[in-house]
Amino acid sequence: MDHPQFVEHTEPEAVFSLLSDDNRIAILRALWYSDEPLTFSELHDAVDITDSGQFNYHLNKLVSQFVAKSDDRYTLTAAGARVNGAIDAGSYTTSGSMEPMALEAACPTCGGNRTLGYEDEVARVECDSCDVAAEFTVPPSAFVNCERGEIPTVAGQYLRTIAERLANGFCWQCDGPVEQRVCRLSEAAMWEESDSDDGGIDSDLSDTPVVEYECLQCGMKPTAGLTFALVSAPAVVSFYHDRGVDIRDQSFWQFATFSDEQVRSDDPFRASATFTVDGDQLTVVVDDNLAVVETE
Repeated sequence: MDHPQFVEHTEPEAVFSLLSDDNRIAILRALWYSDEPLTFSELHDAVDITDSGQFNYHLNKLVSQFVAKSDDRYTLTAAGARVNGAIDAGSYTTSGSMEPMALEAACPTCGGNRTLGYEDEVARVECDSCDVAAEFTVPPSAFVNCERGEIPTVAGQYLRTIAERLANGFCWQCDGPVEQRVCRLSEAAMWEESDSDDGGIDSDLSDTPVVEYECLQCGMKPTAGLTFALVSAPAVVSFYHDRGVDIRDQSFWQFATFSDEQVRSDDPFRASATFTVDGDQLTVVVDDNLAVVETE
């Protein structure tokens, strides 16, 4: 069977230049807020462009890329919907920061105190006693109407969605396909980019297994702990469920740990992560492609 062919038929600069006029943004917003496709006159009435010819000019600029026309009615294309989603997310229009706040749960790796900070759309969790940290992007819209005390929970829920997208093989930034490999931390790109002698990653963690992801579309290369990567694995979900616990109700921060992970062998490569519920333990063993090969 032939593989589908996807060809970039328009330069990105040309596409995004279509959004440089506030009249066109108004058209996209009107379609976004409509519950059904709109006729030309209905759409014209919904935006503040009195001149019909000018309105028609701007609408035609959007058709095919951001607006679809069918049976004399207009609706958003997938790209048009994503533009509106980005506007509502505040990614391009909103900024914010937050002084680091203490997390209630201790660091699961060392028992130290952890803090959560937020600045420039990046949430960062740090421990005062070890190098285990988490850093990930969160759009401002995720925290709309949040009380300060709710922010750690919301940030953890957002991080969970990132983990699930990566587990399903997609980049959370561009939706491109993602490849993954399990390796020692000392073999990961993040180790090479750090300097453990100058406040970088602690050398005591060098043999810890981590999962490196690489997006084949945008090139993003996030790194995660093995426990984090296996949270949505069927064996783990079932282990919690069989003990009357919905893993979705658990604080995601408890899975940001290196304490229950180890490399078991190199040939073949095997690494494991252990989950604990009320004294019961499940150990999940994976190969270098993150495929589960054994559970204990």
